[in-house]
Amino acid sequence: MSSYDVAILGGGPAGTALALELRRNEPDLKILIAEADIATDWRIGETLAPGAAQLLNGLGCWDDVMRDGLIEGVRSEAAWGSDRLHAHDFIFSTRGSAWHLDRVRFDETLRAAAEAGGVEIWRGARFLSAVAESETWQLSLDRQGRRVDVEARFVADATGRSARFATSQGSRRCFADRLVGVAAAVHLREDAAADHATLVEACEHGWWYSTVLPGNRLVLAWMSDSDIVHHNSSARLGPWLAQLRAAPLTAARADMAETAERVFTWPARSHCLDQPCGRSWVAVGDAVSSWDPLSSAGIMKALRTGKLGAFVLLDAIRGVEGAGAKYRRLIEAEYRRYRRDRRAVYRMERRWSGSAFWQRRHAAEPFDREPAMHSAGEP
Repeated sequence: MSSYDVAILGGGPAGTALALELRRNEPDLKILIAEADIATDWRIGETLAPGAAQLLNGLGCWDDVMRDGLIEGVRSEAAWGSDRLHAHDFIFSTRGSAWHLDRVRFDETLRAAAEAGGVEIWRGARFLSAVAESETWQLSLDRQGRRVDVEARFVADATGRSARFATSQGSRRCFADRLVGVAAAVHLREDAAADHATLVEACEHGWWYSTVLPGNRLVLAWMSDSDIVHHNSSARLGPWLAQLRAAPLTAARADMAETAERVFTWPARSHCLDQPCGRSWVAVGDAVSSWDPLSSAGIMKALRTGKLGAFVLLDAIRGVEGAGAKYRRLIEAEYRRYRRDRRAVYRMERRWSGSAFWQRRHAAEPFDREPAMHSAGEP
């Protein structure tokens, strides 16, 4: 059985940021990243918010990411609260511009940086189960169809919204909504004028966003609630295209690209774990909390919580107490601020008072509760 100081379950931005920060502070640590997903052609999550460049630079991989051919996003535009389009220029931001990226390539670049720093990475390795021993964890993984057991002193859950490890230890995901996304990535026509702004457009049953990606592609994503998508069959191409035609600004942008041939759906619910860390483990990224894509902060938050999770584990490795309690308070406060800001933004849109989607965001539902966090011990 292979043995590690730290096993990181998930090799996205949060997991790799955690690994890079651990190696930067303790180069002799033996670290494993078990990444379940094998690279595909495209995946959702394509924007680096202003400020992410500083985080990546601190991890030592900003130059590598820039070589992948990012597109600088100098502004965002939104038709929200009225038909009028409002622009926000990042040139006035002290944190710099946003960046649009190829998410598959970005994630692999971070993993390559971790490998170059001495981190072992298993691709196609999915977490199955964990048993806590007196001083270690016994982890079972499905490694490309073969069951493999490993031992680790500490575990980081970077499995994304499923929080597979944390929930297996009794942590509960507290959901704030039932949001899903239905999206397509299409190629822009050769004669299409370049427009690198992110466009957000509210509509009766949700909202759209679109942005240009490297490789001359355009992502078009409709965000709504799962029951609304199911009722309208909008996870299928035909009904999705009908929703697109009801959003005139987004539809005009789609006219600059080839017609979508398929769409895919992904969960986008906001949630926070009631137990973000425990004895010898910590959850980071979308595992510890997930935010509405309207925030454009998914990758930024993943990198940040990955770094914070590394400091929690470093304190535990060094025998310093109190880091887990601080992390819990930070995650709780951050999520509370996010919920407050999210609520304020959604309540700016008042044009469709009869829409279930907007009614839910204008009034407190049973969902509308903050997680009651509790301690499960120090990492």
